[in-house]
Amino acid sequence: MMFFVLLLSFLPLLTGSPIPSQSPNAQRVCDGGFHNIYDHCIQFRTQEVSWYEGKNLCSNMGAKLAKVDDANFMYYLVKFIRNNGLDGYYYWIGASDEGHDGLFRWTDGTAVKMGTPFWGDSSDQVQEPDSNYNHNCVFLARHDHFFFFDYDCSAPEAIICEK
Repeated sequence: MMFFVLLLSFLPLLTGSPIPSQSPNAQRVCDGGFHNIYDHCIQFRTQEVSWYEGKNLCSNMGAKLAKVDDANFMYYLVKFIRNNGLDGYYYWIGASDEGHDGLFRWTDGTAVKMGTPFWGDSSDQVQEPDSNYNHNCVFLARHDHFFFFDYDCSAPEAIICEK
């Protein structure tokens, strides 16, 4: 049942249909290889690194791992990934429960929204996060329409930086 609800929430992504929402602000100018996606300056780095290395790489560019806390932003982010041939990767984003197991926070300390429409579900139809003690960092999972999954922070994945 949860999978069905989750699937319905992202049906526009799967069908290519537009969703009713505020259109992205095309006025914002993003520099240095960053793209304006729903008024966020975003850069995709396909070099696969750990979550910690990704956090440092973003920081060295004056950015942070992306904070995906709005469903409309997530829609446009995934649409950009698909439309630009970037869908062959898993992407670290700026959320983890490191040091406070089960309480996911963004790198700015704010709480990560739980449940639909952000989190995916594992193969046994249990919605993420799956409470695995070694899975403390969050990525967008290519195998599940780029929904959130918690995973081992040391695994090498691509990253999304945000200014």
